[in-house]
Amino acid sequence: MSKRIVVLPEELEVIETRLKKIEKVLKSEQRHMEDPILDTEGVMTLLKVSRRSLQNWRDQGIIEFSAVNGKFYYRVSAINKMLDKHLQKVEKL
Repeated sequence: MSKRIVVLPEELEVIETRLKKIEKVLKSEQRHMEDPILDTEGVMTLLKVSRRSLQNWRDQGIIEFSAVNGKFYYRVSAINKMLDKHLQKVEKL
């Protein structure tokens, strides 16, 4: 036997408003997830490189980054861009 739930129009409005707020927050968060941001340690772990290598890449303009209060951040798209730019194609024999 299923139970029947009765919702008053005013209650439905409140629920709808809350759902719209949740949807807005989720859409905002989703934009950030499409191009995640990593800190230095995250990039070092991802690419298996040293802190010094990463610093050299920044100094040479090889990788795009943002600096905030002495801490460096990298977008995953910037990492992919760097890797694509330095891609070595192998010729077939």
